[in-house]
Amino acid sequence: MTAKKLEGKIAVVTGASKGLGKQMALALAEAGAKLALVSRNLEQLTQTALAVRKHGTDAEVYQADVTDEEQVRRLEHAVVQKFGKTSNPHQQCRH
Repeated sequence: MTAKKLEGKIAVVTGASKGLGKQMALALAEAGAKLALVSRNLEQLTQTALAVRKHGTDAEVYQADVTDEEQVRRLEHAVVQKFGKTSNPHQQCRH
């Protein structure tokens, strides 16, 4: 990704605590996107957020199980409250 190409965009990355989700979060941060990072594992997710913020981007952590519809609804509400409408409502990385 080109540096800062996504500045001003907001992305939700599920599975962001490790693996492909974490790598996607880092790439999006490098490109300048603001991030809503989602995972069930809060400890690992917090580590991802620290790494993402080193790129100078805004990143919020949301602990949620995306297989639980109620948790997804709460997540959606929280993300919209923080960031407004997201740039990628249908993209996700799941493990």
